[in-house]
Amino acid sequence: MLQSILARSSPPTCHLLGVLAIIGLVGALPAQRPASVGRVTAAADFVKEPGGVVLARLASGTRLAMGTIRGSSQEVTLDGWIPASALRADRRDGFDLAVNLAAGAPIRAGADSGATLGSARVGALFTKVGERKGWVHVRRTGWVARNLLAAANTATTPTRAPTAKPDSAARSGAVDSLGWATIPGGTSLAAQPGGPPVGSLESPLRGEVIEQRGGWAKVRLEAWVRSGALGSAPPPDRITAEEVRSQPERFIGQTVEWTLQVLAVQKADELRPELPLGQPYVLTRGPLPETGFVYLVVEGAEVERFRALEPLAEVRVRATVRAGKTRFLPTPVLDFLRRLD
Repeated sequence: MLQSILARSSPPTCHLLGVLAIIGLVGALPAQRPASVGRVTAAADFVKEPGGVVLARLASGTRLAMGTIRGSSQEVTLDGWIPASALRADRRDGFDLAVNLAAGAPIRAGADSGATLGSARVGALFTKVGERKGWVHVRRTGWVARNLLAAANTATTPTRAPTAKPDSAARSGAVDSLGWATIPGGTSLAAQPGGPPVGSLESPLRGEVIEQRGGWAKVRLEAWVRSGALGSAPPPDRITAEEVRSQPERFIGQTVEWTLQVLAVQKADELRPELPLGQPYVLTRGPLPETGFVYLVVEGAEVERFRALEPLAEVRVRATVRAGKTRFLPTPVLDFLRRLD
């Protein structure tokens, strides 16, 4: 019957029936799902390939469009804004731009406002999507560890940082400038705003600024410590050289505060393989009142400062244990951090 109807229909009618049939088939297909969206649950590396080059460090809470899965890695697409001054033209591998700042470049959710999504590493390549107000809209597909992602809702617009309220937030000095920052070496750390120092950074370290209040910034840092130091490490001024020699593996990386007697500034030779050949170090006795020897590794201007000291001068230092003893001698090797006297 259908064949006879089509046979008698005019060519326009045949075309119309064909179009209606196609529309019917399309309408019967299930609606295409939007790409799934994930949320970074902790600071995470955004890499070119699983286990490959790091392109950016993503902040906790950053939303990403998720793609395929490969082992313990999840393919994701990062979409954000980078200052134009931090980018240069670089047409490689199908990309348009590359980060040209050695310190990296911030990635934000918007050109004029929005949360900081992370920091792009120098040399990282991106595709340019647009540009506004000195900021460039960029996009890049990469990979993130699956255990650092959680499902988010289907909204693909990254969450913007909350604007400080004019009442209590303004009075407390809250500032809407969250994200990643480099904390200089020597910065004191406190448990609460205005509180006494609980420690200090000996070298610069990047941290995530999660709150600002009254001239203080609450930061989240990532660092590593020796497992043996967790929960049972003695205070740095209570550790003895004898303990370090007898348990060298336990104290590697541990901070000590010792009073040392300076004997001479020397350079490392083949008999001290724990030090690079020619590395300056201070031969000392201590920690006083102990009578053994200690090698104190110094760098830069500190070499001349120690060389200028009076013979047998006593100095109190903060240092970290590089080695509990050398291969040939029971002499601890310390990396100098600062003088405490």
